[in-house]
Amino acid sequence: MKKNIVRLGIPILLILATYSVWVTFPEQFNQTLQGINYQLGNEEELYEVSIQIDGELRRGLFGGKTFEGVIDIEDEELPIPKGERNVTIKFDSDGRGDIVYYGISNGHPYTHHYASIFANYNFTEITILKGSWNANEGFMITAPAKDYFEALTISNELMRDFLEIPL
Repeated sequence: MKKNIVRLGIPILLILATYSVWVTFPEQFNQTLQGINYQLGNEEELYEVSIQIDGELRRGLFGGKTFEGVIDIEDEELPIPKGERNVTIKFDSDGRGDIVYYGISNGHPYTHHYASIFANYNFTEITILKGSWNANEGFMITAPAKDYFEALTISNELMRDFLEIPL
């Protein structure tokens, strides 16, 4: 009886250990996505942007994910020096994470909340809710998207657990 437990237990423990390492092992990203910067409710005023993602994503064993690295959006003016734009983004159960920069300027600590972000499992689709966002006229960046309707489709999919009513 004990031999059967050991014979069965050891492979199960090995499978669980392998699964744990596989799920939680950090995944590296260094990619550029082409998308659009737009305002909800305004199909006319939008412009193309390039988004550089360079960092790693760690997944928790029981859910949750954390991104550490740099998300650089072309032509986006930030009050943060280029070399200090490293962020840690913890995604919640709705798939939303906050892009918040921390640092020290002139001897004083600061924080700068740039936006909220939603991303699929491998960061090939993202949508960013800029500033004090609302679902009627908020400013957004979505990639990969070439037009307003494609951006809304991607955003609704990524934000399905967050939004009560689709955009």
